[in-house]
Amino acid sequence: MLSIDVNIMVRVNLIHPKKLADQHLVAEYNEILMLLGSLRKQGIKSAIPNNYVLGKGHINFFKNKLLYLQKRHELIKLEMLKRNFETNVTIKLNEFEKELKNDWKATKKDFAIIKNRLIEKINKKPNYYRYYSIKREKSFFLNMLK
Repeated sequence: MLSIDVNIMVRVNLIHPKKLADQHLVAEYNEILMLLGSLRKQGIKSAIPNNYVLGKGHINFFKNKLLYLQKRHELIKLEMLKRNFETNVTIKLNEFEKELKNDWKATKKDFAIIKNRLIEKINKKPNYYRYYSIKREKSFFLNMLK
């Protein structure tokens, strides 16, 4: 079973995986699994926010949207395989209660929130990110997020 530090940020990037840097893609693959590990271990300890948020409440927001996370994880895996990254986990939801297995659709506002966060991250480390294992300029990633 996965263990999770309750202070860790688990990000679900929402945008199509083909638009993510390698680092964001792999991190999200793992962080979705961490979120499920948190749910298994700790359940839902506080209210689930009504709207998509980053920071406090972000992990709980997705704890009743497991079908969305499962589908998102599969999209991420497909993109990772295209980039020759190894994927070895398939999410199965049979252990979770029915009321947690909901789908979800992001709004324009939700996409704007995560795009702004990704832009912040890229601007902080402009020479760090790779795409298909090739180092790319900051502008490459910023253009993909438009």
